[in-house]
Amino acid sequence: MKTGEVGRLGETLAAKYLESKGYTVRERNYRTGHLELDLICEDALRLIFVEVKTRIDTGAPSRLGRPARAVDARKRQHLTDAAEAYLRAHPSTKRKRIDVIEVCLYPDGSLMQGGIRHIENALL
Repeated sequence: MKTGEVGRLGETLAAKYLESKGYTVRERNYRTGHLELDLICEDALRLIFVEVKTRIDTGAPSRLGRPARAVDARKRQHLTDAAEAYLRAHPSTKRKRIDVIEVCLYPDGSLMQGGIRHIENALL
């Protein structure tokens, strides 16, 4: 699988996971300038900006660690900036938060058992 395909598959699986938890997906791959939000979801009380990080598990120890480790200080700032831009264009009175979802796949693209980890309020 190519990197772009892996990312798109991870985003699709994350969206389905969130929908199964009662969230509504408002936007996918929302772009503002050079910034992007993978998913924008909501429930009755909250508006949630979601960064999805997907990795393929080859069975060998990864020097990269957990997928969420890729959300470094620069990425966190980009997510915050993108969320603020979205809110300027789409004001909301709902509570806001930024989450990270890790998706771990087998090399054939199938989801590993326990392969989705939802980290709420990831930027606190």
